[in-house]
Amino acid sequence: GNREAIVKTVVRIICFLTLTTVIRANSYADSLFLEANHFYSNQYYSEASDLYDQLINQGYGHINLYYNLGNAYYQQGHLGNAIWAYEKGLELNPRDSDLKFNLTVANARIVDRVRVPEPFFLLKWYGALKQSFSPSQWLMAISSVLLGSAALSTVAKLWENRLSKILMTVSSAGLMLVILFSAVFADIYFDISDTEAGVVIAHEGRVYAAPSKSSNLLFVVHEGTKAEISSRQYPWIEIELIDGKKGWLDSNLLRPL
Repeated sequence: GNREAIVKTVVRIICFLTLTTVIRANSYADSLFLEANHFYSNQYYSEASDLYDQLINQGYGHINLYYNLGNAYYQQGHLGNAIWAYEKGLELNPRDSDLKFNLTVANARIVDRVRVPEPFFLLKWYGALKQSFSPSQWLMAISSVLLGSAALSTVAKLWENRLSKILMTVSSAGLMLVILFSAVFADIYFDISDTEAGVVIAHEGRVYAAPSKSSNLLFVVHEGTKAEISSRQYPWIEIELIDGKKGWLDSNLLRPL
């Protein structure tokens, strides 16, 4: 009896302390975000971006946080970090019109703008479909359609009437949609797991044939350029641009997405 009472008391204390810690952490994050917003509204963009980055480094991530950080960096002329922030925000919500607009404006200022040929219209449509939702939103859509199909199927079996066939047809269509959405999600998942990308944040970066400054200089990348990371050899990373150019860059010059 006494032992059980002690255990229950200890559990309650732990739960209370955990809850208090979470509340304090959220309160601290909110106050830091408001302080950063205050700096931004008063045009202290450097101080604002420092506080926004501090929140991100502590594990916080939100569309508004990345949007404000991107704007703060853009106002300072830090194009690479601005593009990085907008890209991170779009990972959370690919359909956010403000983030998409600001990213388009920032991308227009990149020196190394590479024009790639227009893809076949079906590939272009499929690419737009993949980017219409974030991975978590795709999962939510799959779960919702699956639950809806199961509910319709159950109702059709319990109450057999004229509507039963219609409900079963809609349920079957929903299951087909689940299969389609699942295939798209799997493709997105493998894209994310197979590729690692980053944005050049230095004014310019020299790209070498090998992870050494004594090797041949291949080309120069400029701030804001997005590249895939294909290999690492500290403190170097091998990058590949959208036009197929490859080489080794100092890892400090690129901010991973």
